[in-house]
Amino acid sequence: METYEGDTIKMATFDLNEIKSQAKSNFTEAWRATAKLIPTGTKISLEGKGKPHLVRELVQKSREILLNLGFDEVENPTILPDSDVVKQYGPEARVILDRVFYLAELPRPEIGLSAKRIAQVKKIAGEIDIEKLQSVLRSYKKGEIEADNLIEELMARLSITDYQATELLNQAFPELYKLRPLPSDKTLRSHMTATWFHTLAALQDKSGFPLALFSVGPRYRNEQREDAQHLRVHHSASIVIMDPEVSLDAGREITEGILKQYGFSDIKFETKTATSKYYAPGQEQEIFIKHKGNWLEVADIGMYSPIALANFDIKYPVFNAGFGVERLAMLLYELDDVRKVAYPQFSIADYSDEEIAKSITCIVSPKTTKGKKVARAIEETARKYKDEIAPCEFLAWEDNFIQVKVTEKEAGKRLIGPAGFNEICVANGAIYSDIAPSGAYTGINYMRAIAVGAAASIESSKDNLSYQVKMIKHLSDLNLQIPEAIREHIEGQQKKIGVSGAVFVTIEAEPVKGC
Repeated sequence: METYEGDTIKMATFDLNEIKSQAKSNFTEAWRATAKLIPTGTKISLEGKGKPHLVRELVQKSREILLNLGFDEVENPTILPDSDVVKQYGPEARVILDRVFYLAELPRPEIGLSAKRIAQVKKIAGEIDIEKLQSVLRSYKKGEIEADNLIEELMARLSITDYQATELLNQAFPELYKLRPLPSDKTLRSHMTATWFHTLAALQDKSGFPLALFSVGPRYRNEQREDAQHLRVHHSASIVIMDPEVSLDAGREITEGILKQYGFSDIKFETKTATSKYYAPGQEQEIFIKHKGNWLEVADIGMYSPIALANFDIKYPVFNAGFGVERLAMLLYELDDVRKVAYPQFSIADYSDEEIAKSITCIVSPKTTKGKKVARAIEETARKYKDEIAPCEFLAWEDNFIQVKVTEKEAGKRLIGPAGFNEICVANGAIYSDIAPSGAYTGINYMRAIAVGAAASIESSKDNLSYQVKMIKHLSDLNLQIPEAIREHIEGQQKKIGVSGAVFVTIEAEPVKGC
């Protein structure tokens, strides 16, 4: 973003670490102070035509196809109780619910106003009407005030500022920060079928036959992780046909006609060996499209089980078909990674080994020149004496204010563990450690990253300090981090962040006596 002052172009760039530090120290003050960092009085020109999202384009195409074939569009609920899944799946439900996202809710706390708390409130907000404050808190507890309106209500009823209202929540009412979610029986739909039954029950005697409906919307699956083949949120174009005479054969013919509208002609239906329990036995089929010589599954069809229908008081046969929108898009747009369909803006960015190597940074680093010198001294001392046998200690830094030592007290052990000077490298999209630099070298070894973290802690402390690092399992154990987008890229490509090993280093700092 650019700001303009006269004829000078000034770039607005945020010091992220400084902002985070200020917010951690005093959020409300930082929130107010950082407002001045936002450019004002600028103009931005948008040129050209925007680019639509691939999924949205295909959602729209799906709607047009189904509307033109005579289906009526409806919206199905997104949230449903887990008992609905039990009604559909019977004994299979417990397995199915394993892939479902359950919803939790934050309870509204009872906030008492003791004399001590009233004094704290008045220190923040002045001589306010305590009875009005109690009224606001009671209304919030009862749900009469929406959570995102609480600050506004405090401002309006107590005649206080935004800053004061925020500080009341931040300082005077710690109950709000101690709340923990309580699980509920509500779930996000993992398949569109889960919510069709209520719609069908409501409309079964209010329309003629055949009743042909469709809905296009998201499904939520509790996948272990997102990768080239899995998304936690994907879209389904789902249809149902209710009619006293509808059969699987009739539904299959209609389904084939729908797929031809997308441009597919080589279509295969296969009866599933293990039928989902909300379908009638032997009445569920998977649909495959031939693409580049391979058969790829794109849809699932079936006749609902009379038991599932009866559990929702539905008295007519129902055919159902569900088309995975992202899966269709992979075929239509010839993409090999489902994330390229869903999240092209970040999930499938191609990062080179060199870019990954440069993205690895320390979580904390010393800010002063002295702190940086301490970090170098720790690393150099550890390298020089790494093979010395304990008990031993070696002075790494001393000045008029502080002494810093690298120590090991357990007899018979070396000062530094065997992985202490492993080098962090990147090759073929994976992060790994090596005894010597290889691949795309980061310029970081284990001890260097640890020394930087220790120096940062020493710099911010005036007391005795012991900084220990033992076994390494994650980058964070080394005081290292990578951007989330790069982590997702590495994991999505099924590559590894393979840092591990024994370091067993202790760095101790103590103030010089008399200082």
